[in-house]
Amino acid sequence: MKNENERCISPRVLKAYLEKVTGPSFEELGITSSSAPFLVEINSNEGISLKGLTEHLMVDKAHTTRVVSKLIDAGLVENKANGHEYSLYLTEEGRKKAKDANIIFGEAWKGMLRDLTDEDKETLETILKKISKVVKEEVQ
Repeated sequence: MKNENERCISPRVLKAYLEKVTGPSFEELGITSSSAPFLVEINSNEGISLKGLTEHLMVDKAHTTRVVSKLIDAGLVENKANGHEYSLYLTEEGRKKAKDANIIFGEAWKGMLRDLTDEDKETLETILKKISKVVKEEVQ
């Protein structure tokens, strides 16, 4: 069996790679690599609450609050709340940036997987779905 460092990629290394390849494109869009996933998630789940966003992205509640506040201040997200619970929607500009961010993420994944065959990619997708299920069950 290979040594453990040869058979796995650490989350930090993966994050560093994604920030390196997506950062300049996000900067051109006027958003950060940390805010892009929030835009994409709100675009997929319009009306989502802060709690729901925190759960979907599996991040700290305080981080969600900070990022969403910045996105609201930037005019990319609106809070159409009834009462105290947030109900988040993208503005027209936010939708454009979310669409572009999704393309940027897709290109980054294509680059990362460029040496894999179609069969490898299908296998990876199956494995990642199983891992995702376990992880989501454990953190809930």
